[in-house]
Amino acid sequence: MAEGETEKEYEIRKAIEGLRERFQELTTTLKESSESPSDTSLRFCQEFCQILVEHAGRWKTEEEPLPLLEAYIVAILSYAKATSCLSSECENVPLVLENLALSCLELLLSLPEHVPGALWGEFQSSVKSAHSLLLENGNTQLHMLSAMAQEPGVWTNTTLCSILSNEIPEIDRVNEFLQMEGPTLLNMRIKHLIKQNRAEKAAVLAKMCSEYPEYEGKGNFKQTYLVCLCMTKTQEQLMQEITQVDCKEALEMICNLESDGDEKGAVCLCSAFLKRQLLQGDVYCAWELTLFWSKLLIRSESSADSFLDQCKKLVLLSRNVCHILFLIKVIQSEVGEVGLPVCIEMCIRALQMASSDNTDSRTTICKTISCLLPTDFEVKQACQLTEFLIQPTVDSYYAVESLYNEPDEKREDENLPVPNSLR
Repeated sequence: MAEGETEKEYEIRKAIEGLRERFQELTTTLKESSESPSDTSLRFCQEFCQILVEHAGRWKTEEEPLPLLEAYIVAILSYAKATSCLSSECENVPLVLENLALSCLELLLSLPEHVPGALWGEFQSSVKSAHSLLLENGNTQLHMLSAMAQEPGVWTNTTLCSILSNEIPEIDRVNEFLQMEGPTLLNMRIKHLIKQNRAEKAAVLAKMCSEYPEYEGKGNFKQTYLVCLCMTKTQEQLMQEITQVDCKEALEMICNLESDGDEKGAVCLCSAFLKRQLLQGDVYCAWELTLFWSKLLIRSESSADSFLDQCKKLVLLSRNVCHILFLIKVIQSEVGEVGLPVCIEMCIRALQMASSDNTDSRTTICKTISCLLPTDFEVKQACQLTEFLIQPTVDSYYAVESLYNEPDEKREDENLPVPNSLR
């Protein structure tokens, strides 16, 4: 052991030296191989990854991230030195480098502590050398790491610090920083901030990215910004922020979030836009939003009761009978008979909302109640009579006459699907 070196530091140093030697041996074998370039390159990529996984497995990211960073630094430079001997026909060659760079970036962003000066210096010099070697062959896959290596730390860029502090610098400086970082790295930064419960800072950065013309259609920054708003703003503030966003654009964002596996974000965004439509009494895209919302929520809620509670909260926001009918439809689809009492409550509220001159809405509600309680003869009679009184026609008259000519049925209160109070 070197003077002043702890046993732990000695073990890490020897492990990194061993890793570097194994990569050098692997590169030597690659250069001396007589096999086809494509086969040799494939074998090199497989063995390279195996070696790195074996060594990286010694340290846990949460407990010992710095030795893991050293391993990535050695791996990146070793791989860059070998690329001139690797075949461009082997599809694994660029994939390994891409995953290596992304894994290193993710580790750097998640570091809970400041990187020691000596290690950061090694990172800077190694990435610079590796990037230069790759650029000789026109390879720019280390662009993001190179951009980070130009700074004194992971989160120390002065423009970035100003943005995160909500002290927005001059637009030229902002654009220069965004261009240098690139959409992938910026997206990774934003996701890390959200993961660290710093959604307000994430929202500021996502907004900057969404407004940068060069990134239009890249990185899904606008949807990330809106999700952050859902997490940090009051309902009133949120409604003001999303007022100019078209619902079809919102539906596309919700689909993107679900496809990316971010169901929590999808639910937040879908709830926000559905509430906006309910509060405004606007039926534009309301059915699609209600359907998406129900599918997403039923997967995240632990019970039918909690799902129904959320539905009842939305009904209180409704300004349009159609919205209530949409909610009744999804309740029937998702929880069936369990939600029947809630559906009847919603029908009662819908009848109270429907204006006296809107005969179609009130007739539709009566038909809905009849469909919900098809075996309740008294309810069916009442609904048919109400429908006739609202909109008297020959057909509705004969329907009432037919029902009231049928013999009364004995009602068994204990078997009723809904309480007597609702009936």
